Amino acid sequence: MKKIFLLCLISVSTYSSYAQISIELGAKGSYNSTWLFNTNISDQGAEQDYAMAWGQNYGIGAAAFIGPIGVALEYYNGNHTGGYTGAVSVLGEYKSNVKLKTNHIPLLLKFKGESGGYIELGGQLNTISKATYTIDYTDSDILDGESDVTSDYAKTYMSAILGFGANVRPLKSVPLGLLVGVRLQYGFGDAKGVDAFGTSLDNSLFYPTYQKTNAVSGGLMFGLTYTISTAKS
Repeated sequence: MKKIFLLCLISVSTYSSYAQISIELGAKGSYNSTWLFNTNISDQGAEQDYAMAWGQNYGIGAAAFIGPIGVALEYYNGNHTGGYTGAVSVLGEYKSNVKLKTNHIPLLLKFKGESGGYIELGGQLNTISKATYTIDYTDSDILDGESDVTSDYAKTYMSAILGFGANVRPLKSVPLGLLVGVRLQYGFGDAKGVDAFGTSLDNSLFYPTYQKTNAVSGGLMFGLTYTISTAKS
């Protein structure tokens, strides 16, 4: 076992001695299609259905590469919205949403090509600092309203990330790059929350069997990066 470990250490040291080492710093943002999926909501049929919603994130990040392989740590703040629509027999059609004020810390393994293309995957810690619920009935505004439902949501949850795109340097002599890509996020941790009517999903009177909430998003990433490179020999 010691011989195998020593051999791996020598291989990594030899590779890093000849490979290009680079540090990539960047300011990034994203515009996403966002969802909050819960089985108890899905089971309600036409009374509670999902609707398209959108969210944005802005932040900074740093990545260290040895050759084409790198590790990145980023930080974002923004929002994640869950949208709903449906119809109630007496009250008619409605639209509602929950807007979450969020922060995100992804830790990613990245692979990049010589032309600037990249693939990334990893995990992300998400925090929810505020949740605002809004409902709007089509034919009446008597029951329309807005409420703070922060206490119904988890303070933190985990998610998995998969992304791909390109970081292109328009001028080879200048270490500035333009990043455009796609990032998908699936929350495997429980975000908790409320249903389309603002009722807590852990209310056993309405939902005898508790189901966790998965926060899901997918959208366009964009950014500006600065790369510091050194080549060892």
